[in-house]
Amino acid sequence: MMRLPHFRFHAPRTVQEAADLLASASPGDAMIVAGGTDLLPNMKRRQQVPSTLIGLRGIAELRAISNGNASATLRVAPSPSRGDGLTIGASVTLSALVGDERVRRAYTGLWQAASQVATPLLRNMGTIGGNLCLDTRCNY
Repeated sequence: MMRLPHFRFHAPRTVQEAADLLASASPGDAMIVAGGTDLLPNMKRRQQVPSTLIGLRGIAELRAISNGNASATLRVAPSPSRGDGLTIGASVTLSALVGDERVRRAYTGLWQAASQVATPLLRNMGTIGGNLCLDTRCNY
Protein backbone atom coordinates (compact mmCIF):
# COMPACT_ATOMS: atom_id res chain seq x y z
CA MET A 1 0.00 0.00 0.00
CA MET A 2 1.37 3.38 -0.97
CA ARG A 3 1.43 5.94 1.80
CA LEU A 4 0.81 9.64 1.57
CA PRO A 5 3.91 11.82 1.77
CA HIS A 6 4.29 14.06 4.81
CA PHE A 7 2.45 17.39 4.59
CA ARG A 8 1.03 20.16 6.76
CA PHE A 9 -2.75 20.47 6.85
CA HIS A 10 -4.64 23.70 7.51
CA ALA A 11 -8.41 23.85 8.06
CA PRO A 12 -9.45 27.48 7.61
CA ARG A 13 -12.93 28.61 8.66
CA THR A 14 -13.31 31.47 6.17
CA VAL A 15 -12.58 32.08 2.50
CA GLN A 16 -10.28 34.94 3.51
CA GLU A 17 -8.29 32.69 5.83
CA ALA A 18 -7.92 30.10 3.04
CA ALA A 19 -6.82 32.80 0.58
CA ASP A 20 -4.27 34.14 3.08
CA LEU A 21 -2.83 30.66 3.65
CA LEU A 22 -2.55 30.06 -0.08
CA ALA A 23 -1.00 33.48 -0.69
CA SER A 24 1.58 32.98 2.07
CA ALA A 25 2.80 29.66 0.63
CA SER A 26 5.67 29.45 -1.81
CA PRO A 27 4.58 28.87 -5.43
CA GLY A 28 3.70 25.20 -5.94
CA ASP A 29 4.05 24.44 -2.22
CA ALA A 30 0.36 24.42 -1.24
CA MET A 31 -2.73 22.84 -2.75
CA ILE A 32 -6.41 23.18 -1.94
CA VAL A 33 -8.38 20.07 -1.04
CA ALA A 34 -12.05 19.43 -0.29
CA GLY A 35 -13.11 15.94 -1.39
CA GLY A 36 -9.61 14.69 -2.16
CA THR A 37 -10.83 11.94 -4.49
CA ASP A 38 -8.26 12.88 -7.14
CA LEU A 39 -5.53 14.71 -5.22
CA LEU A 40 -4.91 12.13 -2.48
CA PRO A 41 -4.41 9.16 -4.85
CA ASN A 42 -2.11 11.36 -6.95
CA MET A 43 -0.14 12.20 -3.82
CA LYS A 44 0.20 8.49 -2.98
CA ARG A 45 1.66 7.93 -6.47
CA ARG A 46 3.91 10.99 -5.95
CA GLN A 47 2.41 12.68 -9.01
CA GLN A 48 1.65 15.68 -6.84
CA VAL A 49 3.61 16.30 -3.65
CA PRO A 50 2.56 19.56 -1.99
CA SER A 51 4.11 20.31 1.38
CA THR A 52 0.87 21.97 2.54
CA LEU A 53 -2.80 21.14 2.05
CA ILE A 54 -5.49 23.73 2.69
CA GLY A 55 -8.80 22.00 3.45
CA LEU A 56 -12.00 23.76 2.41
CA ARG A 57 -14.55 21.50 4.13
CA GLY A 58 -14.73 23.75 7.20
CA ILE A 59 -15.86 26.81 5.22
CA ALA A 60 -19.66 26.76 5.43
CA GLU A 61 -20.32 29.16 2.54
CA LEU A 62 -18.40 26.88 0.16
CA ARG A 63 -20.70 23.96 1.04
CA ALA A 64 -23.89 25.89 0.20
CA ILE A 65 -26.24 26.03 -2.75
CA SER A 66 -28.17 29.28 -2.65
CA ASN A 67 -30.59 31.24 -4.79
CA GLY A 68 -29.30 34.28 -6.62
CA ASN A 69 -25.97 36.02 -6.20
CA ALA A 70 -24.35 34.67 -3.05
CA SER A 71 -20.62 35.10 -2.52
CA ALA A 72 -19.55 31.57 -3.43
CA THR A 73 -17.69 30.25 -6.42
CA LEU A 74 -19.90 28.85 -9.18
CA ARG A 75 -22.72 31.01 -10.49
CA VAL A 76 -25.26 29.12 -12.59
CA ALA A 77 -27.03 31.43 -15.02
CA PRO A 78 -30.75 31.97 -14.62
CA SER A 79 -32.97 29.33 -16.11
CA PRO A 80 -35.42 30.97 -18.53
CA SER A 81 -38.37 29.61 -16.58
CA ARG A 82 -36.98 29.29 -13.04
CA GLY A 83 -35.91 32.63 -11.63
CA ASP A 84 -32.61 34.27 -10.80
CA GLY A 85 -30.13 31.38 -10.87
CA LEU A 86 -28.14 29.53 -8.25
CA THR A 87 -24.76 29.99 -6.62
CA ILE A 88 -22.99 26.71 -5.87
CA GLY A 89 -20.07 26.61 -3.45
CA ALA A 90 -16.88 24.85 -4.54
CA SER A 91 -17.13 22.32 -1.69
CA VAL A 92 -20.67 21.19 -2.52
CA THR A 93 -20.47 17.43 -3.00
CA LEU A 94 -21.82 15.88 -6.16
CA SER A 95 -24.35 13.99 -3.99
CA ALA A 96 -25.59 17.25 -2.48
CA LEU A 97 -25.89 18.73 -5.97
CA VAL A 98 -27.87 15.71 -7.19
CA GLY A 99 -30.06 15.84 -4.08
CA ASP A 100 -30.99 19.50 -4.56
CA GLU A 101 -34.46 19.78 -6.08
CA ARG A 102 -33.71 23.24 -7.55
CA VAL A 103 -30.83 21.79 -9.56
CA ARG A 104 -32.88 18.81 -10.74
CA ARG A 105 -35.79 20.98 -11.90
CA ALA A 106 -34.04 23.97 -13.44
CA TYR A 107 -30.60 22.67 -14.47
CA THR A 108 -31.32 19.18 -15.74
CA GLY A 109 -28.06 18.85 -17.69
CA LEU A 110 -25.96 19.70 -14.64
CA TRP A 111 -28.06 17.36 -12.50
CA GLN A 112 -27.72 14.48 -14.98
CA ALA A 113 -23.98 14.97 -15.36
CA ALA A 114 -23.40 15.05 -11.59
CA SER A 115 -25.59 12.00 -11.05
CA GLN A 116 -23.50 9.93 -13.46
CA VAL A 117 -20.04 10.68 -12.12
CA ALA A 118 -18.28 7.63 -10.65
CA THR A 119 -19.93 5.69 -7.82
CA PRO A 120 -22.16 6.88 -4.95
CA LEU A 121 -19.19 6.73 -2.56
CA LEU A 122 -17.13 9.04 -4.76
CA ARG A 123 -20.12 11.37 -5.32
CA ASN A 124 -20.45 11.61 -1.52
CA MET A 125 -16.84 12.82 -1.29
CA GLY A 126 -16.15 14.51 -4.62
CA THR A 127 -16.97 18.20 -4.96
CA ILE A 128 -18.13 20.38 -7.82
CA GLY A 129 -15.02 22.55 -7.45
CA GLY A 130 -12.70 19.56 -7.54
CA ASN A 131 -14.39 18.17 -10.61
CA LEU A 132 -14.12 21.49 -12.42
CA CYS A 133 -10.43 21.85 -11.51
CA LEU A 134 -9.54 18.18 -12.00
CA ASP A 135 -6.03 17.35 -13.18
CA THR A 136 -7.10 14.67 -15.65
CA ARG A 137 -4.50 12.04 -16.39
CA CYS A 138 -4.39 8.35 -17.23
CA ASN A 139 -2.18 6.32 -14.91
CA TYR A 140 -2.04 3.26 -17.16
